[in-house]
Amino acid sequence: MSSLVKLTPTAGIVSDITDYQAQLRYTDADLVRFRAGAPEKIGGWAKNVSPLVQYDYVADTETTTTTTTVPGICRKIFQHKDLQGNRYLFYFTTTHLYTELGGYKYDITPFRTDPVTLTNKITTGSSGTSTVIITDTGNAIAQTDPQSRILITSLSGTNNEQVVLDGITLTVGEYLCKYLSSSTYSLTAVSGTGASISGTASTGSQTGGGAMTIRYIVSNGATDGSTAFGFGSGLWGQSTWGTARTSGIAGTQISPRVWSADSWGEDILCAPAEGTDTAYYIDTSAFEDAKTTYRGTTLKYFIDNTLSGDGSQVPVVCGKLMVSTPDRHVVFFGSNAVGTTSFDPLLVRFSNQEDLATWLPAIENTAGDQRLGTGTKIQAVNKGRGQMMIFTDVDVYSMQFVGPPFTFTFQQSSDTAGAISENCVAMVEGAAYWMTNNSFYAFDGTVQTLECTVRDKIFNTLDKNQVEKVIAATNAKFNEIWWFYPSDTASNTTSEIDRYVIYNYLERTWSIGSSLKRTGWSDYNIFDKPIAAGINTTTDTLSDIFEQESGYNAESSAMTAYIETGFFNGDETGQNLYFMDKIIPDTTFASGDTIKFQMKSKRYPNGTETTKGPYSLTSSTNKLNLRARGRSFQVKFYSDAVDTQWRLGTWRASGQPDGSR
Repeated sequence: MSSLVKLTPTAGIVSDITDYQAQLRYTDADLVRFRAGAPEKIGGWAKNVSPLVQYDYVADTETTTTTTTVPGICRKIFQHKDLQGNRYLFYFTTTHLYTELGGYKYDITPFRTDPVTLTNKITTGSSGTSTVIITDTGNAIAQTDPQSRILITSLSGTNNEQVVLDGITLTVGEYLCKYLSSSTYSLTAVSGTGASISGTASTGSQTGGGAMTIRYIVSNGATDGSTAFGFGSGLWGQSTWGTARTSGIAGTQISPRVWSADSWGEDILCAPAEGTDTAYYIDTSAFEDAKTTYRGTTLKYFIDNTLSGDGSQVPVVCGKLMVSTPDRHVVFFGSNAVGTTSFDPLLVRFSNQEDLATWLPAIENTAGDQRLGTGTKIQAVNKGRGQMMIFTDVDVYSMQFVGPPFTFTFQQSSDTAGAISENCVAMVEGAAYWMTNNSFYAFDGTVQTLECTVRDKIFNTLDKNQVEKVIAATNAKFNEIWWFYPSDTASNTTSEIDRYVIYNYLERTWSIGSSLKRTGWSDYNIFDKPIAAGINTTTDTLSDIFEQESGYNAESSAMTAYIETGFFNGDETGQNLYFMDKIIPDTTFASGDTIKFQMKSKRYPNGTETTKGPYSLTSSTNKLNLRARGRSFQVKFYSDAVDTQWRLGTWRASGQPDGSR
């Protein structure tokens, strides 16, 4: 005689055991979260379509282009509100810094240098070409791909906006720079900025051009993590003197470009994280006065020129930065020691309280430094309750303000739970959650290992060469933390993020997936929805900006969301064959009215599977009649239609024993 059994597994994905061990537990999913103990399809997303505003330095006019992308790979999104209530979004990419204000995007990538004046340093290429080469022995252009940029602000010709040399006309504007040597680079005009190179060289290899003024823009950073070899790399004894090291040894790790940023009042402090550059300052008042021409500057330049102070004490290199609150010290995590220019990845330096310019410790100020004694570099920094948490690649420290004479105290919180990347730490109500090389941890007074039912699935496929791309993303509305990470699976044809894992920190459940790929994220804050970034699927040097939890679709396309169970026995021991003949659905729809159902059966764990379905069940479907026979069964629920949003209730199945053969 048939009896009804519930098809209602315990909440959470369990993937680190076999499907047969899992029984009636969920074992796989995509685009599905758990809320109040039940699985539901996640919300959709829509592209941020906002105009990009540029300035034409020749025509002295603004140009506007509607775009959904920003150049480079965006790995940091920062929300900010100034004293007038203006709401900003900052997009930090591998090549640019954009801000969005009032629905418009502006390129405010900082100037790396003060204005540089050169005289007769323009050289034409060979006869018949339009090549223009700049010679500057103080060349600050890095050898990057894509090419880094300069802004030519003044030339010796008409209105100081152009110069003619050997038949070639060069105008002011922004240019890409191809690195040729430590003192030379060639130019390519950036459209929309007034920059142009017209005509061809009549003689060739002519030098001149008179006086010109340029500003070097922050050089592009690396897109991928990589290992550098050559002379001096590797460990002691791995090679011989005078021999360039090769791929067979431990080289020097090069990190992808990831910015850090924090608010200083209504302004922004920021820095690339590689430890090869300095800190930068974004003056929002100056930006609002000249949105299309404003660019950030080095912190030193801002102090010297805007504040009319002395910026000579500002450390020359910065790994990461943060403003300690409420005491307001600017803190560099990784910097150069006083009197040196060499980067120390474990040195913490902090300014005088409420003071951008004073960094040299003295009896009358609170500036100072502290070198951490363990780890090899500071990986991540976040603000917790009454402290800042410092994560090295090995361990964790707390940094607390105590006032003079020590200013800060440093205490080791864990000696084994170092962070995997700069952006892998999520803060929720003062508690920290983060990812390491082999596990997940939480800190709320003490460090605890999170019990993870999908651990092996994540860490056995994690791309160990690209771990610094891992990001943590909070979704407070659903009590979730997402970690997006790159895998080394065959399906990942790039070195970029292609998978995610979700942790519900109230219900302590996990979910997984691969259809949502995000490189940057900022949760609900001063904006109504989470803002995220992902690599453009057509051009992988551009990033799309998205509003998450927006509607029920992947932009305008359907989301294929699914969840499936392990193979569960028909009876308690799995001795008898079982016959399933009816399914009674229970689904709530917030949009649409159809969900698909599939059942597989087999006699033995390694036996042949028989599939029934998929069947489309609507909100008015009372029951589904089917015929499935086996010792164990697996069910799958999914949708692949637009404008569909579902949540599973208590599904039931009707079945009966059907012999033991």
